[in-house]
This record gives sequence, C-alpha cells and structure tokens, in this order.
Amino acid sequence: MRKSSHLIKNIKQEFKENGFVKVENLVSKFEIKLIKKDINHISKILKEKKYKHLHLTEDGKINSIHDINKLKIKSYLKKFAKKKKLKKIVNNILDTQNTVVRNLEFFLKPKKTGQSAPFHQDNYFWNVKKAEALNVWIACSVSNKNNGGICYLKKSHTNGLLKHEISYKKGTSQKISEKDLNKLNYKKIFPNLNIGDCLIHHPEVIHGSYKNLSNNDRTGVVISFKKKSAQYDLEKIKIYRKRVNKSLEYIKRKKY
Repeated sequence: MRKSSHLIKNIKQEFKENGFVKVENLVSKFEIKLIKKDINHISKILKEKKYKHLHLTEDGKINSIHDINKLKIKSYLKKFAKKKKLKKIVNNILDTQNTVVRNLEFFLKPKKTGQSAPFHQDNYFWNVKKAEALNVWIACSVSNKNNGGICYLKKSHTNGLLKHEISYKKGTSQKISEKDLNKLNYKKIFPNLNIGDCLIHHPEVIHGSYKNLSNNDRTGVVISFKKKSAQYDLEKIKIYRKRVNKSLEYIKRKKY
C-alpha cells in the first residue's frame, strides 16, 4: 500500500512539474484487447454513418474520432474510465474525490498517411475554468517519434493559455502560430510508449504530433476527465464554436 501511495505521489509531482507524466503498464494486455475491440466496432459503425466528428486521412482511413462519450453505443472504454486504479491517480492529481469523464476519443494515426496535429493547448478547446481537468492518453500500439507520437513542450503549462488561430486541419481546428511557437524556449519531449502505457497531461501543456510516415500504425485512445465541480467558461465556448464552424466551412469548400 505504501509503495502504491508513493507511486501516485510521484505521478502527481511529475505532472505538476512538467505538465505531463508517463505511467507504464497501467493498462493490462487483456484490457487493451477489449479497447481495441471497441475501436474496431465503433469505428465501423461511425464510418458507415458518416459521423461528423470522424476524420479521415487522404486515403480514406480513420485518423481520429471525437465525442464518443456522447454516443449511445456500448463501449468497454466507458467502463475502463471508472476503474479504481485509474480514478485513484486522476483524483489525486486533481485534488478531489469526484471526477467525471468529459470526453472519449480515438486517435488512430495509420501508417504512411497518419496526419499531423498542430501544436495546441487542450483547454483552448475545453474552456474548463481553473484548468481543473486532464487527459489520459492510452497507447494501444507502440508510440514514439518515428510513428507520429505525441510531442510535449516540457513545462509549457506554467504560462496559462496562449493565443490560438484557426488551423484548418481535420480533428484539431486550432493551433498556436509558428511565429509564437518560435518565441518559446521549452524542450521538446517525445515519450516512448509501449502497449498499455499511458500519458496523463495538463490541459494547458503545449503539445502536438507529426505525420506518421512509418510502416507502423500509432493507435491510442483518450479519456478526458475534469473535476465534477469544475465549471465551463460558456462565453469562451461560444467564441470557440464560431471559430470551429469557420474552419469546417473552409475544409468543406476545399474538399479536404
């Protein structure tokens, strides 16, 4: 028990200090098997329905799916999000006994054609007051720099939200401009993940990823949590949605 408590304390400390933390072997092989089953089942259904929050690569493969939690589809991932081993870590990081799932997403960056994600901060999208939220990214395949794994700007969560602009990219509509990124002096970190490893990151840490031009898929799922008591900034959400609609109209016109 002491070992477990010490580990959770270290996870929280690293999260607070760097804006992200890697947790090895948090998800068992059996649990990953069930999550992959989820991915295949849900992806097939949503692709057939032409689900609006599903984004394809240029060769028609699924790159990402968002807002899965809002769908009335049976999902093991929903059950996994309630697991004690995960909730214990999440609750400790957010200093609460009550957290709720705010979103479920698939990031299925396929080999050769997986798309990049521009550098951004999640809370520019979420607008959770006091940034009382986090993301848990679960590796369902090996993930690293070579196959388009996540890149973090270490400790970049300490400066709060930066200005974003429309990215005109499918799946990530906003980005921090190259000009603003070049002014920053944070170290880029590309965590190496094995199957079952997790990344837990702060909603205001700057992160992104490059294209997957490798011969290996980079498959992951995300569970987003927030404090149950955390409130959304509704005015900022209105502004963000207008920007998203503008981005979607542009993408539709260009037939991306």
